Amino acid sequence: MALVCRNCSRVNPPEAHYCYWDGAVLDGHARDRGPIAVGAQPFLSPFVFPSGRQCRNLNELVLACYGEWKEALDLLRQGYLEGFFGALGRVDLALAARQAMKAADLDRGLDDLLSKLPASTREPAKLFAQPQEVNLGQITRNGDRRFVLHIENQGMGLLQGTVACDNTAWLALGEGAGSPRKVFQCLGEFTLTVQVHGKALRAGNKTLEGRLTIESNGGAAVIVVRADVPVQPFPDGVLAGAISPRQVAEKAKANPKGAAPAFEKGAVAAWYESNGWTYPVQGPASSGLGAIQQFFEALGLVKAPVVEISETALHLQGAPGASLEHVLQVRAVEKRPVFAYATTGAPWLQIGRIVLDGRTARIPLKVPNVPARPGEQLQGKVQVTANGGQRFLVEVSLTVSGRMAVRVDRM
Repeated sequence: MALVCRNCSRVNPPEAHYCYWDGAVLDGHARDRGPIAVGAQPFLSPFVFPSGRQCRNLNELVLACYGEWKEALDLLRQGYLEGFFGALGRVDLALAARQAMKAADLDRGLDDLLSKLPASTREPAKLFAQPQEVNLGQITRNGDRRFVLHIENQGMGLLQGTVACDNTAWLALGEGAGSPRKVFQCLGEFTLTVQVHGKALRAGNKTLEGRLTIESNGGAAVIVVRADVPVQPFPDGVLAGAISPRQVAEKAKANPKGAAPAFEKGAVAAWYESNGWTYPVQGPASSGLGAIQQFFEALGLVKAPVVEISETALHLQGAPGASLEHVLQVRAVEKRPVFAYATTGAPWLQIGRIVLDGRTARIPLKVPNVPARPGEQLQGKVQVTANGGQRFLVEVSLTVSGRMAVRVDRM
C-alpha cells in the first residue's frame, strides 16, 4: 500500500522508509533515524556529462545541469535524463523528463524538470536590474538617445519575465522602432536597449519622469528615467520670446492685429509642435482676429458665442451625372466672429471651401457627380463643428431621379 508523507502529502512506494521528496520519516518507521537529505543520497553509479563532470547524487546533478546548461539541454533532448531517472526507479521523474522534452521552449522545460527534483541545492531565481535610476539630464527633441538596461539573475533557475514602459510614450524597448513591452528569460545576464524618442518628448519647466517596470519570477523592479526638456521660445514677430501658451495669449491680446497672421498661417501651431505640445484648436484656423478668438476659446480664456445652424436635415435630388450644391450657414447669436469646419463619410458628398464672414460661416456641400443609381435614395451625414466645440449633425438624403433598369431574361 502506498504511503503518504505527513509533511508534504506526496505519495511514496510501500517499501519506502523515508519520503522521496523531503526525507521525512514515513508512518510505521518511527524507530528509524530522523529525516535524511534525499538530494544527497548517492546514485548506484554516477551520472557523467559529456564534458566529464560526474554527479553522484541529485544535488550534484542539479548544480551540473545549471553549470553545463547546453549539455544538459542535449541530454534532455536525446532522452538520457529520462532513461537515467527510470533506471533509478523514479518513474515520476522519468515522466517529468519526458514532458520536459516535449515543451515548446526546451529551456523552460529543463528548468521545470529541475524544479521537481527533490534536491536542496537549487535556489529560486532572483532579479537584479542595473541601473536602478537613469538621469538623462537636459536633452532636446531634435534627436534620439539610448541606454542599456542590464538584468542579472542572482539566484538559480531560469529567470523569466517582462520589461514594460507602457505609460511612457517617449521610451521604447529593443532595436529598430522598438516596442512598449519585451519578454525575457536568462540563466545569468540579459541586456536590453532602451530608446529615448526625441519627437515624443514634451517640453516644460518640470522634469519628465518615465518608468521601466520589470515583473519576473525572481521579483519585481521599477527603474525611474528622468529628463529635462527646455521650452523653445516663440521665435519671432510680436509673439517672440513667449515660453508658454498663456504668454502667447497675453502678447496676442496686447497686439491682436500684429499677432493674427501667426495664428492664421499656422506659426503658433508649429511652435506648439516644436515643444511637443498638442495644439488646442481643432480643425482649420480662422482668419484675421477670428483666429485669435479661436485660440482664446480653445484655451478657455473667453466664452464661445452660442451659434445656430441653418438646417439639420437636407434633401437633394438630381439625375445621374448631375452636379449639385447646397450651402449650410452657421451663425452667431451675438455679434462675434464664427469659425466652423465640416466632415462627412458619404463617398458621393464633398465639403467645399468654407467662407468665414464675421458672425456667419458658409459651408458648401457638393455632389460633384450624382451616382448612376436611378430610383434610389442615398443617405449621408455631415458633422459640423463650430466655436467652442459646438457640434451639429446634418442628415443629407439624395434622391437619384429616373427609373431603375429592369432586367429581362431571354428564354
